[in-house]
This record gives sequence, C-alpha cells and structure tokens, in this order.
Amino acid sequence: MMKKNKSNYPPERRISLSELIDIKKWQKIQDVFAEITGIGLRTIDLKGANLTSPSGIPKLCSEILSKPHPRRSICEKCLPTFLGGEATVDRNLSFTCPPGFRNFVVPLNLADGKTLGYVILGPVILVALKPKEQYLKIAEDLNIDPQTFYDAVLEVRVLSFYRLQTIVELVKDVGAYILNLAYNDMTMKEEIETTLSSKEQSRLPELLDKFLNVAIQISGADIGSIMMMDTQSNELTILASRGLPEQVIRNARVRYGEGISGIAVKENTSFLIDETNADERIKTYLNRPQIKSSMVLPIKIYDMVMGVMNLGALVSSPVRFNQDNLKSMNDLINLATLALRTTTKNNN
Repeated sequence: MMKKNKSNYPPERRISLSELIDIKKWQKIQDVFAEITGIGLRTIDLKGANLTSPSGIPKLCSEILSKPHPRRSICEKCLPTFLGGEATVDRNLSFTCPPGFRNFVVPLNLADGKTLGYVILGPVILVALKPKEQYLKIAEDLNIDPQTFYDAVLEVRVLSFYRLQTIVELVKDVGAYILNLAYNDMTMKEEIETTLSSKEQSRLPELLDKFLNVAIQISGADIGSIMMMDTQSNELTILASRGLPEQVIRNARVRYGEGISGIAVKENTSFLIDETNADERIKTYLNRPQIKSSMVLPIKIYDMVMGVMNLGALVSSPVRFNQDNLKSMNDLINLATLALRTTTKNNN
C-alpha cells in the first residue's frame, strides 16, 4: 500500500506542478520522449520559466540561434505572449518562431481543467521543407553563415500535421494521467491500494491506445495490439489494437507462457520475427503468412512483466523491422511504463 501524505493546501491555493510531481522523474520521461520522437521538448511553469532542462533540442536552437545577436534577440523568448514571449498561438496551440519553424504548446491539466504548466514541443517542420533559397535568405537576414544554417535546418524533424498531432495528444494524455494520479494521492480523494487508482485504471485502455498509435506511426507497422495480463485468469487480453478484426479483439486470450505473446511475457524477451529469423522457441506458433515482419515486446512495470506489444507489417508492405526498430519500440515501452510508475514524489 502506498504511503499517504495529507494535503495542507487550502482549497483556494493553486498547487504548482513542481509540488505535485517529482520533476526529476518528469525530466526522465521528457528525455525518453524526445529521444523516441526526435523532437525537442521542454516543460515550463505558468509564467514561462523552465521547470526542466530542454530535451532533444536541435543544433539550430541550442547552438546557432542561441548565440547573442541583436537581430536574433527574439529567439531568446521563443514562447507565446501569454507565457512572456512574443509569439501568437493559433487555434491548434502552435506558434511560429522567427526562422519559420512550428512549435506546439501542450497544456498539463488536472481533471477539473486547471492548468499547472506546459510542454513546448518543437521546433518542427510541417509537411515539407521550403526551397533551400528561402532558408539561405533567412540566414542572411540573421547574419548567419547560410550553409551552416541550412545544414542545421536539415536536422529539424519534418512531420505531417496528423503525425504531429498524434504525438501532441500522447504528451497531453501522459501528462494528464500522471498529474491526476498524483493529485488523487495528494488530496486523499480515493483510497489507493495499487499504483493505479480505480479512476485512472478506467483510463488505462485510452492511454495504451495513444501509445500504440504512436508506435505504429514511428515503426510503420500495419497492425498492432497491446495485451495486458489478467492476474485472476492468468491470461493476456487485448486492451488496444489497430487493424485487427473485432472478433479477434473480443475473443483473444493468451495464457501465460503459451503462444508468442505468452512466452514473451513469461521470459521477459523481445522477439524480432520474419521469414529468415525466427527463434526456435516460437517457430511452431508462426501461422500467419500474411505478416511479413513483426515485433513482440514485453511491457514491464517495476519488476513485473504485465503485458506485451505486438506490431506487424503485412506482406504487401515495404516495411521490414530490424534491431533499430526493436530498440525504438523498447524505448517507447519504457516511456509508457515510466508514465504508469510516476506518482507523487513523496510516495514510497
């Protein structure tokens, strides 16, 4: 049972983000997220002050545009006006920095709608690069060596708006999940016997669905699922899926230690599977010829394997998974488990 700490905060006093969660743990989540997505992130308070060190910030921002220069002083406050900067946000809560790159503001909200802080995600390039000449002109206006500037621009992540919104929604949902779990514990609104309160447990499929969506976006998989262990029946069931028939989702039951997913959970082992590379332990279970390449990865929370992520590329797909894909997906799972494990900084 988790150790309780009664809140001394009067109802009218606003709880700050740093009081509610352990910023060091949040920094770790932010670092992993930036590594997986290749996008810079930083967490700020309601006045625009940094709560974390920036994660994954590209060379363009960390080295080139950060150098003091009168004509680049606006870059020192790459924030919206309501956070002390000079940029204007649009209806998608995004803003454009002086060189023309997009940044997105992700509110960190409690269930009652109160905002405790923000994650700034970016810079990114939406859809496609502009013609090289436009970037060279920006470099000249900023008195920066044009080729140095352009080389740095090429390191900035290029994403479709849909894919970017998927990532933004995941950041928002992970933040809400952690904050509300921490707030419930701090205020003792519920008697919490496990890491997940009953309210947040009900949101678990929604959160897993967001993670699976990002996993498919990043890996290029055609189909996928996240299965979690039912400790009473000792079976894995599907809580999130993409591209699977409804009947499969509803009826899938995999016993601990049986089938590829069951073995992955029992042995805490990831499998990278294609026609040329199949572990002897699972060969007898390879009976889906429509799948050309697949990954099966255990989901470990604390010291216990609680589930598995399955990703597959169909025969018609140009995607073939490799060890780099396996590492990226393991990193994403680590992010998910960090989110599930992060509670208040006072918990044992």
